[in-house]
Amino acid sequence: MRKRDHLLILILSVVTGLVAGVVWQELSVVALSEAQEQSETARDKILVRGHGYATTSKRPTGEAFIFYTSSESFRAVPPGKTFIMTDMFYNTRYVKQNLTVNLAKAILSTKKPDQPFKANILQQIDFKPDESKETHLCSGYEIDAGNGVSAWTNAGLDPDQTVQIVVTGYLVDLVK
Repeated sequence: MRKRDHLLILILSVVTGLVAGVVWQELSVVALSEAQEQSETARDKILVRGHGYATTSKRPTGEAFIFYTSSESFRAVPPGKTFIMTDMFYNTRYVKQNLTVNLAKAILSTKKPDQPFKANILQQIDFKPDESKETHLCSGYEIDAGNGVSAWTNAGLDPDQTVQIVVTGYLVDLVK
């Protein structure tokens, strides 16, 4: 009878521990998600995803990326907002040579109809064929209202090699 009591106590202890762990985890997840919601609401962050291409056939400054929120799409950051770029993913599926991708802030706010826009390089990344890279930034790059993001490759390469770039970040109220 004594062995049976010990086994019963052991089973009850394990079950009690499992139940307590599950309850603790659920309470922690609920508290964490509520804290994140309050934090994001307080700052009026809007999640943004975007994409563009760096193609060897395009001249510098490339083409402005297109961005999407849950309610709109845009190439230039809307008035009164700043885009904070947090993550980038580069897919080099169509690359046959080593190349460099220039990711840049596209100065669209001063663009004239008959001239290409200007761009300020944010970062340059070197790639080998069939190599993809994911980049996470701690604070991200700031893109002001009226501007966007573009990319292009170094010169002297075979034409029609493309690096697809996907970016993620947040629109926040204008940072001054």
